[in-house]
Amino acid sequence: MDFESYYRTSQVNGTISITTRQVLDEDLKSALEEGEGELYLTCIPRDRRSSPEKIVQLASELGEIYALRFKIDYAGNSRGYAYLQYINPPLKEAAMEYLPKRFLQMNLPIKVMTSLNKRELLLNQVQSLRPWQVYQEMRKIFPFAILRVYEYQSGKFIYIFGYRNNDTAANAHQTIRNTIRRFGARAHISWLCRKHFLSGHKLDSPCCQKLDENHMLLVTSTDKYCFTI
Repeated sequence: MDFESYYRTSQVNGTISITTRQVLDEDLKSALEEGEGELYLTCIPRDRRSSPEKIVQLASELGEIYALRFKIDYAGNSRGYAYLQYINPPLKEAAMEYLPKRFLQMNLPIKVMTSLNKRELLLNQVQSLRPWQVYQEMRKIFPFAILRVYEYQSGKFIYIFGYRNNDTAANAHQTIRNTIRRFGARAHISWLCRKHFLSGHKLDSPCCQKLDENHMLLVTSTDKYCFTI
């Protein structure tokens, strides 16, 4: 296999990405970027036995890979997990059966599961800042796809930030943790479970006002509300 002809390799912080060079239909590309058919690989040996290139070579025996996002630590060693997608998302089911057996043949104890593709973070215990100020500060820290805000007591809010895919959300989580003090000494950022009643995967609330940057003045003047941005 001429690896360089099929795939490109890059690294951003703690993620080594191997992605296809194939030009894809825009609708398919958009679905894949949002996590369609994503697999979660875990129990990856933390030594050099299982390089991202080797995983792609083995996985591509079933079909061409769209992307592998391989997580590493500061020393460049595997953190034990990665995310894998095929260009053909329906291959996911076959991969869950085929890949564990193939990895074992190569003495690699890698487990293959469906990715939860968690994409939402919850920010709470924010002090002093109003919602429109939180919105502006978070835009500076890490871009997000959507923000939902809920007032659970007078003047007290929780903020749910939505991202395009799990990988983007994970990068945002780390970046926000490093700058969390700007939201107050008690501010806390955490993952929002997909099963939570406020999760965007379950929620279709008619009460939320939908706001954009041209209507941000409404945010500063409304007393009790929930809204999305």
